[in-house]
Amino acid sequence: MVRILDTATIDRYLTTGVALDAMRRCFRLEAQDRAGAAARMDLGHSAGWMRVLPAVFEGIGVFGHKVISFTSGRGVRYVITLFDIETGEMRAVVDGQAITGARTGATSAVAADLLCRPAVEVTAILGTGSVARTQLPALATVRPVEEIRVYSPNPANRARFIVEMQPTLPARLVDCPTIEAALEGADLVTLATKSPEPVLFTRHLRPGVHINSVGSARPNLSEVEPEAFTVFDLIVCDSVALVFGESGDAIAAAAAGFYDPARAVALSAALAAGFERTPSDITLFKSTGTGLQDLALAAAILEMAEADEAGTTVDPVLATKRLGPTGTT
Repeated sequence: MVRILDTATIDRYLTTGVALDAMRRCFRLEAQDRAGAAARMDLGHSAGWMRVLPAVFEGIGVFGHKVISFTSGRGVRYVITLFDIETGEMRAVVDGQAITGARTGATSAVAADLLCRPAVEVTAILGTGSVARTQLPALATVRPVEEIRVYSPNPANRARFIVEMQPTLPARLVDCPTIEAALEGADLVTLATKSPEPVLFTRHLRPGVHINSVGSARPNLSEVEPEAFTVFDLIVCDSVALVFGESGDAIAAAAAGFYDPARAVALSAALAAGFERTPSDITLFKSTGTGLQDLALAAAILEMAEADEAGTTVDPVLATKRLGPTGTT
């Protein structure tokens, strides 16, 4: 049977805790070489584009891919397919929209839990869009704080963000009219913008601060000033290859000689090795997102849905081409 998990079914099971547990399992298996992903594949067409993110989880027993499709004038859709490693049979088709947001926030939280100082009173978030909304609940779980400072260049967007997010968070959200006001005294800073130009500069960095940069996931986007890469004591990426191949600010920093990508550390490796920060360490986590993260969370939700027999099931629809006597087709 193939299980179809629509938005309503996903919402039934998707919590911050589930997403965090799934991301921790994802990076643990990756560090053990029991999970891996192929390069992204992009294809444009007359009405938009498609991106495919394949991944395999030997440690979970699934493989599959996420497909992102953009259609001009229509929007973006996300679908995740999961197959059984042992049988090759399709197990599920999963709506990936909520999963994409939740795994992004949970990945940032896993990184912050490793890299950020333990005692934090004030955090800041630059950006008030959909990416920013997925960050705060997960970060609040690993670093509960009294105050979250919010900045975006549009006052109306800041006000709307605070009104909508405040009921979901125990911390007090504070409207900040400038980046400097938001960053003052913040030990954990999240960049969740879609800015084509840097928003964080060397002058903003002070000893002990940790930065999560999750918005610049395309070559035409930039959040961190390239020169600032020289200041960080440690840079961790969900995927070093993707960050320095897809993120505009990381590409610029490497091209200008401000940072050697070989020095960056994958989050899976950093978690496996552990990290003990000193009070003065300045650290950066950069994320573009990977198919591994999507499949890990989709698989976790599928496990719960299967146990409850939730979602819609259909008979297998894929024909199997049987092997011949020699084991070939």
